[in-house]
Amino acid sequence: MTSRALRLGAAVVPILLALTLASALVGLFATGAAAPATLVPASPLVTWGLPVVRALHHLGLLLAIGAGGTAVLLQPGPSRREVTALDPARRATVRLGAVGALLWAVAAVAQIPLSGLEAAGPGSGLNVWDIALGTDLGKLQLSVGIFAALSAAAYALARSTTLACWGLAFGGIGVGALGLAGHAGASLDHTNAVNAMALHLVAVAVWAGGLLVIGLIAPRLEDAQLATTVRRFSPWALAAVVALAVSGILSAVIRLSGWGDLLTTGYGRVVLAKAVGLLVLAGIGAVQRRRLGDRLRFRHLAATEGIVMALVIGASIALGRSAPPVPQEVPAVGDLKLLSLVGYLPPAQEFGPSTMFTVIQPDWIALLLAAAMAALYVTGVVRLTRRGDRWPWHRTLAFVAGCLAFAWVLSGGAAAWGRFRFDAHMVQHMAMMMIAPPLWVLGGPVTLLSRAVAPRTDGSRGIREWVLAALHSRYAQIISSPPLAGLIFAGSLVIFYFSPLFEAAMYSHLGHVLMTVHFLASGYLFAWVLIGVDPSTKPINPILKLITLLVTLAFHAFFGVAMVSATWLIAPDWYHQLGMYTEEQLTLIQVRGGTIMWAISEVPTVGYAIIVAAMWMKSDDRRARQYDRKAERDGGAELEAYNAYLASLQGTGGAQSSVPAAAESAHGPTDEDSAKAAPGDDESVHDVPVHGDSVHGDSVSEESALEGPGRDDGRPSTT
Repeated sequence: MTSRALRLGAAVVPILLALTLASALVGLFATGAAAPATLVPASPLVTWGLPVVRALHHLGLLLAIGAGGTAVLLQPGPSRREVTALDPARRATVRLGAVGALLWAVAAVAQIPLSGLEAAGPGSGLNVWDIALGTDLGKLQLSVGIFAALSAAAYALARSTTLACWGLAFGGIGVGALGLAGHAGASLDHTNAVNAMALHLVAVAVWAGGLLVIGLIAPRLEDAQLATTVRRFSPWALAAVVALAVSGILSAVIRLSGWGDLLTTGYGRVVLAKAVGLLVLAGIGAVQRRRLGDRLRFRHLAATEGIVMALVIGASIALGRSAPPVPQEVPAVGDLKLLSLVGYLPPAQEFGPSTMFTVIQPDWIALLLAAAMAALYVTGVVRLTRRGDRWPWHRTLAFVAGCLAFAWVLSGGAAAWGRFRFDAHMVQHMAMMMIAPPLWVLGGPVTLLSRAVAPRTDGSRGIREWVLAALHSRYAQIISSPPLAGLIFAGSLVIFYFSPLFEAAMYSHLGHVLMTVHFLASGYLFAWVLIGVDPSTKPINPILKLITLLVTLAFHAFFGVAMVSATWLIAPDWYHQLGMYTEEQLTLIQVRGGTIMWAISEVPTVGYAIIVAAMWMKSDDRRARQYDRKAERDGGAELEAYNAYLASLQGTGGAQSSVPAAAESAHGPTDEDSAKAAPGDDESVHDVPVHGDSVHGDSVSEESALEGPGRDDGRPSTT
């Protein structure tokens, strides 16, 4: 590291910031957004101040996400033993993230009065803070500022990668929330516009943020450290490129009336310039991937990539301040009311069992996510197969079926009708909790991850290590208790439907997304505790599983009965504002929704019970085979010791000396016995333990690797 390199690194940020501002101003003039408004002339402070503040906002965001991701996921650690310690190199990166997150928080809050001034107009004398915070955009900006401040605090206080990871998590939430800003929150197609914007911002933060931070810390890294960091960043950059392409195309389709707008309108020309810039960036990234070990080549390519990225971000700022060719604001009157509230019109067909599978309302980001999960899973299976390891085909089938179910839940007929009818929503809700999650759980994704991805040995953590660390955390041990998992599964129904939360989720896309995430997560937790094939944090008694299953799903059914018997409407303001059905029809639809919840809950109950019983019996059979093999090896020594113990009870001496041996034998086969189990016995539903690195060597017996004393539920303990 030379002083010249440090001086160049210090000059990078101001230069890129100036390029971003220049690009934004050019874009504003190109789209006509820089021209003064005729109805309510904007203050010059708004016209020229907002682009500057947003440029600082984006710079802080990129530093916060890029530094956190680089330190937590990319940089090599000091040694194999120091897994969570922040060595000097990673500590400096985390502190850079703290500075960026603080800049992000200040800029996010600074946008609030500027937005209020834009709405009030110059010289109005109104309180711009009250005006801004009275809007959804102002509240959103304040929320983003809070998450950015939490990220800055976590980075500043971090003494380990764990707290730095929390800083990255807070920053990620703030980036996702930004998807509601600008044109996305008021677009015609709310679902796809908001999801596309959120994905777009996350992808930009990962790609541009990682590139910027790696370029800034490169002079401080040794050649081997830099090569490792860039090599680990390359797959993330590739995924970000794909995400940017998909989200950019989707956003352009929503806001442009046709291909001709790319050349005939100022907005379209800026979109075209941005697309060309992204293609150039993708090409530079491909060249960089082939030259991971060349420091000089990385420096030059990274500088070029940073300049192009700054111009692209400036174009994005201009687009956020410009009106697209297709108006996105829809007045909530007449026939347009449904379109303004939901973002799309209800299907022309009548809702029924057949239309649930023939009508499609595509959520393109959800479809992309489902395809990505299935592709990653199949890639892991292929990697194991090429290595000569066995992976049960039924697990692959279950997980892929779960991805298909997830795609149908968010894009099928139930989703098309879910915002308009309570019974359709209930079908969608039940599928979220009781169809897709169990199929995912039966696929054993954590076990596959632990076997298909090589462990790190340098003291750093990748996705594999972070997933396993979360699995072994105290939080996971607490929530993996069957009664608590059942309480979350069933109790959230009462809280969500018998409170204003359901109606809020109908009005707000963010609330709808949070609802989806919660019910998918609670369903996955419940299924993992009961029938999961992935390792658990502690042994779970099968009897406790069955009791939890019966109590929880019985409550689920009774909750459906309560809905059927209810004398009031759930979310009445929402359905009345839609104006599609009369009071009597809404009551009948709610009764149908409660009946669906009551009826559908019975089918998974039987399925869960059968799987729990089968896993219980298989565990007992496996322990019996271990016992028989041990008896064959030692000639029935355990039985002879037990008979001797019984004989000693008839006398006065020797009883005390016989008790320890007999007591030990009463517990069944020991660890040593389990390790000597015949490798040809492959009836176990489990794979090698995820907490060891031996899984990347030769194939081993699943029984000998996983079974241990005291296990009676057929699942491996990771403790």
